[in-house]
Formats: sequence, structure tokens, C-alpha cells
Amino acid sequence: MTAQDKKIIEIARKAYQNEGEVLSPSIVWHVPGKNPVSGDYKGTKAYLEGMVAKMTPIDEWVVDVENVMANGPLAVVAVRVKGLRKGHRVDLEGAHVLRIENDKVVEGWGFYENQEILDTFFSA
Repeated sequence: MTAQDKKIIEIARKAYQNEGEVLSPSIVWHVPGKNPVSGDYKGTKAYLEGMVAKMTPIDEWVVDVENVMANGPLAVVAVRVKGLRKGHRVDLEGAHVLRIENDKVVEGWGFYENQEILDTFFSA
């Protein structure tokens, strides 16, 4: 593993510990699916506030990082998401692909093992 790979992995992990610190002000986050949260969020305010607002009401939302791999400026973050919303629980494996430039996350994509379950969760 190169020093650059290690640096990308470290930045990716930080994104899940203290999001604002490593997010580019012009981040673009792509949320998959067909639910009220789906779509593109451009800028940290849209990512940190707009996306969260569309998730409400939400009683629990936990993203556990299981593994991180790097290839050039890209990191693949294997995650497990757990949530509770309107009495419904979700527990899914997934992955986020992060593009990192100048030590900041500039773009991200989410993928989940069963998008239909997540769509139902956020549409309830």
C-alpha cells in the first residue's frame, strides 16, 4: 500500500468521524433510489442540513464503517447502515465511493445491498 493510499484511507475514515472537517465546501453527494431523500446534494449545507432534513423524522441513523480501500483519488467505504424511522427499522450493508482531492471529499456515491428496502424506509 502506498503512502498516498494510506492518506486517502485516513481522510475517508475521518469523513465518518467528523464530517465537516474533511468535506469540500463544493461537495456533491449522490443519493440513489426512488425516495424523498434520493437526489444530488451540492455543497456542505445541502449535504449536512438538506439531506438530513429530508430524512426526518428519524429516531436513529448509524453508519458503521467496516472497511476502506483506496485506488488513486477514490476510496470505497464498506458500511452498514442502521436506522429507525416511524417505527420501521432498517439494517443494510452498502458502500460509499468517495472522490478525494486536496485532502477533501469532493464527491460521493451511495450503494446499498437492497435499495428497495431503503426506498420503502424513507418513503414511509
